[in-house]
Amino acid sequence: MSGRDLRTYLQILDSADLLLHVDREVDPKFELSSVVKAAEKQDSAIFFHNVKGSKFGVVANVVVSRKMFSLLLNTSEADTVREYVKRAENPVKPKIVSTGPVKDHILTGASADASVLPIVTHAIGDVAPFITAGMAIAKDPETGYTNMSFNRMQYKEADKFGIRMMAPQHLGVIHGRAEKIGKNLEVAIAIGAHPFEMIAASSTLPFGVDHFELAGALAQSPVELVKCETIDVNVPANAEIILEGEVLANVREDEGPYGDVFQFYIPQAKNHVFRLKAITHRTGAIYHTIQAGTKEDIHLLALSREAHLYHALNHAGFQVKALSNTPSLLGCVVSIKKRFEGEPKNAAMCALGAHSWLKYCVVVDEDVNPFDMNDVWWAMVTRGRPDNGIFIVPEARGFPRDLHHIHQSKIGIDATAPLEATEERVRKYIPGEENVELSKYVSQRKGPLRTT
Repeated sequence: MSGRDLRTYLQILDSADLLLHVDREVDPKFELSSVVKAAEKQDSAIFFHNVKGSKFGVVANVVVSRKMFSLLLNTSEADTVREYVKRAENPVKPKIVSTGPVKDHILTGASADASVLPIVTHAIGDVAPFITAGMAIAKDPETGYTNMSFNRMQYKEADKFGIRMMAPQHLGVIHGRAEKIGKNLEVAIAIGAHPFEMIAASSTLPFGVDHFELAGALAQSPVELVKCETIDVNVPANAEIILEGEVLANVREDEGPYGDVFQFYIPQAKNHVFRLKAITHRTGAIYHTIQAGTKEDIHLLALSREAHLYHALNHAGFQVKALSNTPSLLGCVVSIKKRFEGEPKNAAMCALGAHSWLKYCVVVDEDVNPFDMNDVWWAMVTRGRPDNGIFIVPEARGFPRDLHHIHQSKIGIDATAPLEATEERVRKYIPGEENVELSKYVSQRKGPLRTT
């Protein structure tokens, strides 16, 4: 079997000092997520080895930074998007195998009890524990196309979850087709996969394009898939945990509230119901959790959207140096080699048109780091002209889930220097600063100041 799995990736993070380990017992209700937030502040993944009420360990923050993407794609942080685009151009079909580590333990019937999982209650307003890093895998009943996507799942009973899914999301479309002919939709939930599969699952692909082919393209080798035990769905053979089941036809129940990616609570609503039929998992399985709106959530969603923006801007002829769709999916920063006045506005219009979710697009010069909001703000306040560098597009399509019409307009900002400007930017570089280890200079003593 292939060694490309979540475990080998965590070993890479560990070797790069990007993985924290927690051996003390933590409670999956609130305590675990609060520690995850603390780890997020230092851009670290975190592994909980002892979770109250479960034999499974829990990992979070597995792709919490641009540096982690650069490790995955073996490139620089600035070139992650270009490398993604390059690899995505060569899809690799998945490979069907007879078995895999995810079949180490097979639980069906009454033994398929989801209460054994360390499902996390993330925040005070969440109605219940939610599976948040589960990738839903299902076949289109009309075409046989396999779709993979992230869908939150509210724990209700040992064999029952609420699942949020609706058209135009592809899983919602597929379920609608099954429901139209009176059939439940067979769905497998993969938890704890390699980040390439996670990135593929969170990517915006045209309907009918196989997400596993994108994951294979990113890895430059096929994803190994194995057939489920109780449903006709193929799943990653190296995943940590698989939940097999069905999303019921013509059944809706209360689901939520739950905090969304923009850190607002989505109120309770009627949503779909998933019935569990089997659990398969690896020996010593690792459960993955993602808290909505965190850096991990945003980075997973952003990379494919950045690739889409890069492709659109590059195709339009702009010399893009780097771009970022973080820390919010509703805004982007594009760094270009500016060739004529007015070009930044054209670039902003191109980006805003290419990605309908965008509300804000800031265009900066090639010497500005789009991943550093301090640097972007510096460019805006020192180079941008509010009187002619900003344009507004009213009543433009934006993020669709918008009860108050907040997201249906756009703004572009030219934060580039005039081409005739001769002032050289002061870098304030000090020779040797990149090699300073502060711990070698700082004393641990406490006491009165020395005055002589």
